[in-house]
Amino acid sequence: MTVKVKDIICFMNEIAPKNLAEQWDNVGLLVGCKEQSVNRVMVILDATSKVVEEAVGKKIDMLVTHHPVIFKGLKSLDEENAVPKILAKLIRNNISVFCAHTNLDAADGGVNEQLAKVLGLTEIRNLNSYREEKLFKLVVFVPVGHIDEVRNAICNAGAGWIGNYSDCSFMTQGTGTFKPLDGSNPFIGKQGNIEKVSEYRLETIVPEKVLKRVIEAMISAHPYEEVAYDIYPLEIKGKEYGLGKVGILEEPMSRENFVSTVKKQLGIDHLRLIGEMPKEIRKVAVFCGSFDENWHGIIREKADVLVTGDIKYHAAVEAAERKICVIDAGHYATEKVIVPVLAKKLNERFPGIEVISSCTESDPIRTI
Repeated sequence: MTVKVKDIICFMNEIAPKNLAEQWDNVGLLVGCKEQSVNRVMVILDATSKVVEEAVGKKIDMLVTHHPVIFKGLKSLDEENAVPKILAKLIRNNISVFCAHTNLDAADGGVNEQLAKVLGLTEIRNLNSYREEKLFKLVVFVPVGHIDEVRNAICNAGAGWIGNYSDCSFMTQGTGTFKPLDGSNPFIGKQGNIEKVSEYRLETIVPEKVLKRVIEAMISAHPYEEVAYDIYPLEIKGKEYGLGKVGILEEPMSRENFVSTVKKQLGIDHLRLIGEMPKEIRKVAVFCGSFDENWHGIIREKADVLVTGDIKYHAAVEAAERKICVIDAGHYATEKVIVPVLAKKLNERFPGIEVISSCTESDPIRTI
């Protein structure tokens, strides 16, 4: 089956729902056409000129980036400027670009969670509450004899989860009526006759991120030519997402061993330290990329140290005053951990295409 840009977009929106992005962010399809066929995908942090040149040489059809190639508003595509020059090259070579940024930071299995796992944390949870998942009630009417087939299809597609329980649904039996008209091809009944059919009202709960997939699975499994179903938005709170994570090391580490672990796991030979590091490290907070200067979760959790990717000078002063220890490991190092994970997920979902990472991408900041 041919994979198109829109298929990868749909999958990425399941991994990192668009509604998790900050309002100031620019995520989604930034360059290209949803109907474009895709054979080769490259997963990267930034669509720099060097990486785009590599993508052209490797005949890449689509870039999946973490940082948006279009961030600030553009008033022209004058190729004497850096971003327009990159965009022009992408367009000329028919390379689409999809971005998942702050939504991927906050998502389950996203950048912050992966950073926590790489550093060996367990019992990982949100550092600060951020967004709540939007939930919907799906109601569909199914003829007797087909209820299990339809129910299994929608649950296998991701519906029916309530906390630690899966396959949750409710059914009531009743009578459905309809009259097939000219041009119809009814599964039950004849054209022109009003039919009365014994049916079940099947209802379940669906997270927004899988709603489209669940509806498609339901329609595919349903025997009727025209499926009768309703979708209701719910006011109840869904899963909470957070910016930043906090967790526990399996065994306490000395500060020297912890610093060595951070360097080794993130592939760096230096880091910046703010405040006094405790002699023993057990509870660690992480915040990938640029720290948002929200100290509440760190204070509440009494974390021994915060590992982040960027901390501004005045935030560093505040951390020191609050006696909060911060390790600044660099923006690139704290976010590159997601690249192989995301590439693997795309490979597993789309085995018929090739998914690679860049050989030329590197940290733009060097220490001399």
